[in-house]
Parts: sequence; structure tokens; C-alpha cells
Amino acid sequence: MPSAPPPPPKPSLPRAALLGLSGGLLLGGLGLLAVGVKGVFVAPDCTALSGPECELIQQAGQEMGRVQTRFGGALVALGAALFVLLRRWRPAPPGPP
Repeated sequence: MPSAPPPPPKPSLPRAALLGLSGGLLLGGLGLLAVGVKGVFVAPDCTALSGPECELIQQAGQEMGRVQTRFGGALVALGAALFVLLRRWRPAPPGPP
């Protein structure tokens, strides 16, 4: 007589909260990464500024873009690592006797 299938695992509130945190880290990291890349590669509008002011704004934008890119990448990595740690592992099917 075949045995009954195992019952489905119970939902876990802490696990669900941590998966939500992981998703938030991933989305926030991707957003910060996009803003940082834009800051590094897109030049700001300097129509009403003098030469030194424009240069200062460009340098500050590039430096902030670099910092945002690094932190965005770190947040994406943390979110992915947390997701990998929290995913459910299915047990391996039993082998032949």
C-alpha cells in the first residue's frame, strides 16, 4: 500500500519577513545602482553656471555616482545572498532499494 504524501510545510512568518527584506534589498540596490550609473556617465546641465562651478558639479556628481554604484551593487549582493539562504530545499528523492 503506498504511503501518503508528506504534508506541505507550514508557512513561517519570520521567513516571509526575511524574504520581503531580501526583495527590498534587491529592488533598492537595483535602483541605487541605476542612479549611480546615471551619475557617473550622464553630464549635468551647466547652462547657467560658470566654468569652475560646472566643473565642481561634474566632479561631485561623478564621485557620488561611484559611491552609489558601489553601495547599490553591495545591496544587490546582500539581497541575493539572503534569498539563497532562505529558499526552501527540497529533499532528494529516495534512490532505488
